[in-house]
Amino acid sequence: MSTGEFTQEAVIENDQNKIYESAPQGLTLGKNEASLLTTDKGNDISFLNTKEIFDLSQAEFDALISSKLVSQLTTSLSLAFLRYSSNNNGFADDDLYKYIATSNKTNISFPYGIFNILNGGMHAGNRLEFCEFMIIPKASSIDENIRIASEIYLDLKKILENDLGIENTLVGREGGFAPNISDVEYAISLIKKAINTRNINMCDIAIDVAANNFSKRIMGTHSCFEYLIKDKKYSSQEFVVYYESLLKKFPEITYLEDPFHEEDIDTWRELKNKVGGKVLITGDDLIVTNIKYLEMHKDSIDACILKINQVGTFTDLMKTYHYCMKNNIKTIISQRSGETDSDIISHIAVGLGSSYIKAGAPARERIIKYNSLLRIYDNK
Repeated sequence: MSTGEFTQEAVIENDQNKIYESAPQGLTLGKNEASLLTTDKGNDISFLNTKEIFDLSQAEFDALISSKLVSQLTTSLSLAFLRYSSNNNGFADDDLYKYIATSNKTNISFPYGIFNILNGGMHAGNRLEFCEFMIIPKASSIDENIRIASEIYLDLKKILENDLGIENTLVGREGGFAPNISDVEYAISLIKKAINTRNINMCDIAIDVAANNFSKRIMGTHSCFEYLIKDKKYSSQEFVVYYESLLKKFPEITYLEDPFHEEDIDTWRELKNKVGGKVLITGDDLIVTNIKYLEMHKDSIDACILKINQVGTFTDLMKTYHYCMKNNIKTIISQRSGETDSDIISHIAVGLGSSYIKAGAPARERIIKYNSLLRIYDNK
């Protein structure tokens, strides 16, 4: 299950054991996600009930299931097969990241965490249009960064309780606090205050705007979009100016994800040309982990979110990952808003040597990912 809703779980069973993996659910969605595409494929998995299946490579297995099944099921099956292959090649469960590195010829390293600590948009019931307000701790080790993020998360809770009342310490879909506020700058100021309580200057600030959710194409045009923030309408060009002003006021912001509608491509490119190098312009809904869209829009981004269920299989994620590596695009292995109890993205992030991991708040079911990273770090 994921946030109380049923999702797909797969189990691979052989003579030795059972291996489970699951597919998460997304709430903010790109229109080109594999899970949303129209398909006539069904859920008949009888073709998998043969011993020959266990002799396939990851790429062969993923190609087979993709040809016959819908993406949420291919995601859970692909990840279960990844765990099975790791075990079958002599790697312990806790060493999955080592198998990922070995089989994909990547270098093991620990990512920087991008921690969600304040929710807005579709992830909360408040009036903030922007979706996720996050921090990126700057310590040199993952255990220190998790400690810093946890302290800031708790310090933010105290600030919200003292400044706004305890009712403003309820949390949103990804575990970040969801206070009843509507001003983006005020939200950022609260986060700055929390950072400087115990961890002065130890964090950058990251924002997932998820602009698809408060924007629309202006009727009768092909390239003009309108963005609505606090009942004020912005054209694409005016929204670029808005970001420039926000970044000037808050130089701590070093990361902007989905700052524009996924079809407002010229404006993506304009913002990157103006602030790229100082701020990571990051594509999620724009790219949906698909190499096809990455090739189209690589000049509009500095970094790319990678979510396996956006594209369907681990093999497809790897195609996008390798393209990012060749084109100097930062990678962010990411959870979904509707997460399961799997820790596999922690192993993927470390095994691939991803630049970042984005796993939600240091709280609730998200803590599974962070505890897994700590164990991997402790046993490295």
